[in-house]
Amino acid sequence: MPATHALIELLGEVALLLWGVHMVRSGVLRAFGGDLRRLLGRALRNRLAACLAGIGVTLALQSSTATAFMTTSFLGGGLIELVPALAVMLGANVGTALVAWALSFDVTVVYPVLIFAGLVIFRTGNRTRSRNLGRIIIGLGLVLLSLHLLVETIVPTGVSPRRRN
Repeated sequence: MPATHALIELLGEVALLLWGVHMVRSGVLRAFGGDLRRLLGRALRNRLAACLAGIGVTLALQSSTATAFMTTSFLGGGLIELVPALAVMLGANVGTALVAWALSFDVTVVYPVLIFAGLVIFRTGNRTRSRNLGRIIIGLGLVLLSLHLLVETIVPTGVSPRRRN
């Protein structure tokens, strides 16, 4: 494959990945933004609960950076202490590792189902929350599709691992 063609494919696949992440994040914030803030506010009273809340929020948002921004805004506003904020960030890092682990599996069957199910939920939903859930599911499907396409573009099909003697 010519280098220009591969570069164009990579740019499109990265754009699809970023759009999918944007759809997931905006859908989660629209559907559960206030609930996530309340969950963090309640969980920050206990270190273990704060860590679990960090994991949950990061899994929902697929972004430890967004969790960090929410936590630092609570910390800066004096709503929480430093130790629970650190526990949330530890949970955010664990959540990021769990997302990476989940994405390491074969997703060729999962992403079409997610995109189709998300479309059905989005188109048939008459409430804002159900439409945002459809948006989240479509976004997850697009993320998985883009990761699959990126791997196919980066790793040529004729390349096999070297044999080690």
